[in-house]
Amino acid sequence: MLKLQNVSVTFNANTVNERKALKNINLELENGDFVTVIGSNGSGKSTLMNAVCGSCNIDSGQIFVGDRNVTYAKEHKRARYIGRLFQDPLKGTAPNMTIEENLGLAYSRGKKRSLSIGISKKDLKLFREKLAELDIGLEDRMKIPVGLLSGGQRQALTLLMATIVTPQLLLLDEHTAALDPVTADKVMSITKKIVSENSITTLMITHNVSNALEYGNKTLVLSQGNILAYIEGEERNNMSLSKIMELYADSSGDIITDKMLF
Repeated sequence: MLKLQNVSVTFNANTVNERKALKNINLELENGDFVTVIGSNGSGKSTLMNAVCGSCNIDSGQIFVGDRNVTYAKEHKRARYIGRLFQDPLKGTAPNMTIEENLGLAYSRGKKRSLSIGISKKDLKLFREKLAELDIGLEDRMKIPVGLLSGGQRQALTLLMATIVTPQLLLLDEHTAALDPVTADKVMSITKKIVSENSITTLMITHNVSNALEYGNKTLVLSQGNILAYIEGEERNNMSLSKIMELYADSSGDIITDKMLF
């Protein structure tokens, strides 16, 4: 579903501030894979996401999503089949538009534009049903502006918007990092449910090492633009928290703090 072949990204090339953000990355996700990504700041996690969705250019290599070679495709073209959530709950929605209007925009992604005005009753029924599945009461607040929602409500809505038309690939860029622990757990529960029910191929960055092992079926460890480990199968099933902390620390020289465990 997702394949990166020898992908490299350099920032500030040929200057004193040159930095190799990704170094000949080779990575392949199969249909339905849910891959968690961990690594310290500057390890290349967000750059990996940006390269896949097209918001940063790569120096060399190729990127495939499904059967498409998207290496040179523009970001807005990739957005038709790639969904993405950011750490900031304010991103991904239009705050002055209502919940139903935001969902209407998301639901039109990749579809041919029609001359009809507004949202059909059929679509409104679907939106209400999908919102009810989130179990946070938004189905009764469809007429309110999104800007009035809490961070957790907004992030749950953004997740629904990214998946209401099932994407080929879902990118989650620390999408619970700005939330309090209780709300973060709720959003992660919603994430697991949506991804599982729709078999969405997913790449999720997290600073929470516990979450990296609890969710998904594979874990990718990055450091300084390199892949240190790609853990799956029995190795991952038998991987304890202490083992992955030791692997990460020994391989990268970085230190995992308590904040990364919760």
